Amino acid sequence: MFKGLLEKLNLNKDFGKLSFLTGIFLLPSAFSLSILIFLFSLLISLLTNKNSYFADKYNFSFFMGGLFLIISAIFHSLGINLNQQYNWNSNLSWIGLANWLPFFLCFYGFQVYLKSPNERKAAILTFLYGTFPVIISCLGQAFFNWNGPLKTLGGLIIWYQRPIENITELTGLFNNPNYAGLWLNLVWPFCLASLITNKKVTKGWIASLLFAFGISITTILTNSRSAWFGIFIGIFLTYGKRIINIIPKLFFGFFFILITSFIPLLNKTYESFFKIIIPNQSWISVEQNHITRIDIWESALKNIVSNPFFGSGSGSFPEIFMSETGVFKGHSHNLALELIFSYGIPGAILIITPIVIISFLSFRKIFVYSNHEISNSIFEKSWIISLIILLASQMVDVQYFDGRISLFFWILLSGSRNIIRNNLRLKN
Repeated sequence: MFKGLLEKLNLNKDFGKLSFLTGIFLLPSAFSLSILIFLFSLLISLLTNKNSYFADKYNFSFFMGGLFLIISAIFHSLGINLNQQYNWNSNLSWIGLANWLPFFLCFYGFQVYLKSPNERKAAILTFLYGTFPVIISCLGQAFFNWNGPLKTLGGLIIWYQRPIENITELTGLFNNPNYAGLWLNLVWPFCLASLITNKKVTKGWIASLLFAFGISITTILTNSRSAWFGIFIGIFLTYGKRIINIIPKLFFGFFFILITSFIPLLNKTYESFFKIIIPNQSWISVEQNHITRIDIWESALKNIVSNPFFGSGSGSFPEIFMSETGVFKGHSHNLALELIFSYGIPGAILIITPIVIISFLSFRKIFVYSNHEISNSIFEKSWIISLIILLASQMVDVQYFDGRISLFFWILLSGSRNIIRNNLRLKN
C-alpha cells in the first residue's frame, strides 16, 4: 500500500517532498539528521511556493505574534520586568524564541507537501514506520536492559534510554517517559486507521496489528497517566459508535478472566502477567510534596497578572515557583499558560487564536462535513485525532519543548490548514 502510494506521488521527481518524508521518518530516531533534511525540504518549498506568506491570515497572525515575542524578549534583556530578585538569566527569553519563530515558517512551508489527502496519508504512514525504532528501543530498555545514552556519528544521533529500576517509566530513545508516551499517542490513531483499512489478513494487516500491540504495551510501560488517557481518546474518536459493538466482547473477555482466575494454575499465571505489564508502582504515583496541577496553575496565573503584557520571561517559572514553594517544577504544566507566562498576553493570543481556529475548523470538516472517499477519510480522521490528542496533552503537561514533538505538532497543523483549504475549494 505504501509503495503504491509513493509511486502516485512521483517522489523520484520531487526532491522536496522526498526529503520532507525522509525527515518525518528520521524524526524520532535521528533528530539532528532529520532537522537538516527538513531544512532542505523547507528551503525548496520557500523557493518554489508561489503563494504569498501574508496571503494567509493565519500566517499574518503568527508573524505579529512573533513580533510581540521579540519585543518581550527585548524588555526582558533591558530588565523591564519584576523578576530581578530571582536568579534568572534574561538570555533564556531569546533562546526560548527558537521554540516558536522557526515553526511559523515551517507552518507555511510544509503545507506544500501536505496539500492532498494522499500526501497526508503518505506522511501518516511515514510517521508510523518511523516509530518502529521507538518501539524497539522501549522494548529493549524494558526487557534487555538497553540503557543509555547510546550515541553514534559523533553524538549526532542520541538514544537517551535513561536507566530505570524496573520495566516501567520507559523513556526509550526519548529523555523522558512523558515524551515517549506522547509520541506513541500521536501515532496511535495512524495505526488504528491502518488496521481499519487493512480488513483482510494480509502482510499490511499483520504489520498494523503488531504495531498496535507494540504501541499499546510500550505506552502502558511508560507509566505516563496522560499517555494512558491518550490511548483511550484515540480509540473512542477513531471508532465512535462502533465502539459500542466492541464493549460486549470486552465484557466477555473480562468475565472469562474473572471466572478462570479461580483455577489455581491460571490464577498465578494472570497474577504474574499483570505484575509484569502493570506493576503496583504504576498505580500509586504521588505528586512530589503534594503539589497539584492546580497549585502550579494558580502560581502561573498570579504571575501573569503581575506581568500581563511582556510576561515574566522564558525559563523563569522554575525559579519563581521554587522561591514560592520550595519545590522545583520545570514548567507550568500547560502550554498556553507557559507561553503567556513567558512572553505576555498579546503575543500569546496572536499565536494561540489561529491554532484554536484551525483545529476547530478542521475537526468540524472531518467529523461533521466530510465528503472524502472512505479509503482516505479514515486517515484524514486519524490526522485530526492526533492533533486533538496533542492539544489535550498540552493542557496538563508541556512536552512541546522537545523538538520532535513541536515539529510533529506544526506538521499536523500545516496539514489541518490544508484540510480547511480543501473544504473551501469544494464550496467554491
